Amino acid sequence: MFEAIKHGLGNLLNFSGRDARQAFWYYVLFVYLIMMAISMIVAVPMVLQGVMAGVQQGVAAGQSSDPLAAQKVAEAAITRTMTDTMVSMMWVGSATNLLMLLLLGASLVRRLHDSDLAGWWALIPGAMQAANLFLAPAMVQRMMERMSQIQAGDPAAGMRGMQSSMSAASLLGWCAILVVVALGIRQSTPGPNRYGEAPFTV
Repeated sequence: MFEAIKHGLGNLLNFSGRDARQAFWYYVLFVYLIMMAISMIVAVPMVLQGVMAGVQQGVAAGQSSDPLAAQKVAEAAITRTMTDTMVSMMWVGSATNLLMLLLLGASLVRRLHDSDLAGWWALIPGAMQAANLFLAPAMVQRMMERMSQIQAGDPAAGMRGMQSSMSAASLLGWCAILVVVALGIRQSTPGPNRYGEAPFTV
């Protein structure tokens, strides 16, 4: 496993040659775990900070003499901090997706070569992820608009709009993953093929 990781990291820009299935999937697992760790390290403190800020503002508003007004102020404060946190989380997700795309690109091309497919097939999931990254600013803007709807007193419409925006992005991301899986599980070509000798194995 460690040899596969070392091989993948040592060939980040090498789009020639072949990688066997086992080596490829060990490397994918490693990259995925690293991306999850980065997301958690960044996201958990961000979420906690947002929640604590909302609670503190809510407590401060709760000391008002008008309980109804205090409740509205508290809800607005919590919604505002949630909006900021969710927007930041979307940017973190976009950054980790871009990093994952860069780390896996050459390895996927070599895996395709091993199954006697042209490396250009890697552009299909790459284009899906690139589209996801390109659409991220618009999704952030829509999310902010939906949160404004919630603040303005129309939570049902805001939540529906937010779910539809998130599901479109999620669908595109999952489609890219499914294409990588479909391409990555193809059998190796036995012996040499047009892309080189038998692949690196672990």
